[in-house]
Amino acid sequence: MSATEKYILLITQFVTGKLTAPQFEVGYLDIFKNESEMLPQTSYDALNELFLDVDAYCNDPGLRDEEDLDDFELLESAKKALAKLV
Repeated sequence: MSATEKYILLITQFVTGKLTAPQFEVGYLDIFKNESEMLPQTSYDALNELFLDVDAYCNDPGLRDEEDLDDFELLESAKKALAKLV
């Protein structure tokens, strides 16, 4: 499985409801921060943009600031990234 394919798999699991937003957050951060393979530039750009949104995601509405993303916003960001990757 290529580096890009593992991201596509994880994102697909999230957008199809197999993963919750908090589960996706943990999985994505783990994969992205520990990536050791070179990614094609277009893939990297899409994944880095998604990383910034995952980093801005806040699971707890009581702690969420205006700049933070909620579950729906993270899902929309993941859908956009997936469209760029496939």
